[in-house]
Amino acid sequence: MKKIVSAAFVIAVLALLYTQFTDLAYKLGFAELKMVAVLENSEKMKVKCDVYSLGFFDEIKLQNKFQQCLNDYEAKGYKIISRHDA
Repeated sequence: MKKIVSAAFVIAVLALLYTQFTDLAYKLGFAELKMVAVLENSEKMKVKCDVYSLGFFDEIKLQNKFQQCLNDYEAKGYKIISRHDA
């Protein structure tokens, strides 16, 4: 019985520490950025532009890189058929 109570206590403490660490990390600038777009041309050929980063990063630089990829393919006649930003 003591082992079960001890294990439950340890799990509860670890869960509390994890949630507090996650909140603190995001407040200090630790984040996740994921952007994906699928483009298709008139010949039904598909291409994908994507950006993913986890940690401390320059969000504007990554967004510019993603937008440049979209602009390059759109200049070649591709159209966006799906886009996900998170």
